[in-house]
Amino acid sequence: MPNRIDVVIQPVVLRFSLSEDEVVYYFASDTEAMLDRMETMMGIDPARDALFDSNLGFLPVSTTVLIRGERNIVVDPGNHHTGFYGQLGIGLSRFGLAPDQIDVVVCTHCHHDHMGSAFRIPGAELVMGQGEADFCEELYGPEETAARLAVMGKLTEVPRGGELELMPGVAAISTPGHTPGHISVLAESEAGDRVVVAGDTVMTRREYSERTFSHWYTDGQLRGLHASLDRIHALRPTTVMPGHDRAFVPGRQPG
Repeated sequence: MPNRIDVVIQPVVLRFSLSEDEVVYYFASDTEAMLDRMETMMGIDPARDALFDSNLGFLPVSTTVLIRGERNIVVDPGNHHTGFYGQLGIGLSRFGLAPDQIDVVVCTHCHHDHMGSAFRIPGAELVMGQGEADFCEELYGPEETAARLAVMGKLTEVPRGGELELMPGVAAISTPGHTPGHISVLAESEAGDRVVVAGDTVMTRREYSERTFSHWYTDGQLRGLHASLDRIHALRPTTVMPGHDRAFVPGRQPG
């Protein structure tokens, strides 16, 4: 059966800060402006400020992708808001599916904006990278991590440095760097395209083409990201779906 690959929810990013007792939101249409450039405008200096102790809030909606073939697979169901308020279900209904018809949920990594709505697809097999559940415990604690996993079906881990076939023409691939167990998905479409759903290994188009990464990354993370991006480039994708930018064709100028 040929695979169909569709974006269910397009990404968008908001930044916010506290001004006295009011939370103020910032938005720009350009993804790059919303990331490091917006922080510069807000006076955030990564050499001086810690990410979670500075007056900087980050409310992202990541790219959510549906892959239909022998099984129905959702990659990165998104943040808690899109699931709680129903946008994930509404998005799936555009393709004639309900959450209980999804067989597999792939979370490229355990950050809230990519995994938070997994609870809206209870019982589905959960695919993550080896060790990512342990990293989830580091971030959110054992109790919250256990609660997240309890609503899901079987946990399947992609071996560190390896790959795992999810169904014919679709494989999850280890791409650590952004997080220790980060994975991406390579899917061959019915039209013959090779689509990489990259998660936050490629947050934006510029990261793929210019390898210009966020100033918040450590040296160790950057080494992992470059190695993982080497692996993605070697796959020769015809389309890349970044975690926080619109899908693009490598080598083609935007416009």
